[in-house]
Amino acid sequence: MRLWHYRIIPALSRQHLLGQWRECLAITGAIRKNGRVNHATVNRLNDFDLQHLFVYIELVKREMTRRGYKTSDKSHQKLIDDVEYDWTQPISFSENEVGDVLLTDGEPLFDGFHDKRYLLQNLYMMQEKADTDQIEKKTWERMLKQVAKKYPEFLKMK
Repeated sequence: MRLWHYRIIPALSRQHLLGQWRECLAITGAIRKNGRVNHATVNRLNDFDLQHLFVYIELVKREMTRRGYKTSDKSHQKLIDDVEYDWTQPISFSENEVGDVLLTDGEPLFDGFHDKRYLLQNLYMMQEKADTDQIEKKTWERMLKQVAKKYPEFLKMK
């Protein structure tokens, strides 16, 4: 299980974006079953209010919609059943000019988890995928361009 850093969602490959949707559904299923997640790479979610996860799911869903991908009624119902998240109800958050996502109270999304260090870890994993042709070079370059809004120094990773 992994939640890719929210800053790279718009640049994920088709495979990774759809995989991220499945991860979101698996995470909500774990929360329903156990009241929390229990996997090393996502355990930090337990430290956050569900609102953070809802905003993250909204970011993934928004990108899928932008690309013309469909989500099923079954997925929608699963989110309602698992964590009472209904994507037809507006969810409030904001994004600033450098791509920071803020909850309505001004708290950064997954503050202390989806930070610069975690972003760099994600980028190193994606760089390896680009180097081994598991993702296209243009996808990798789009990722770097996406995060350069806040961290222009990451463009050097090409």
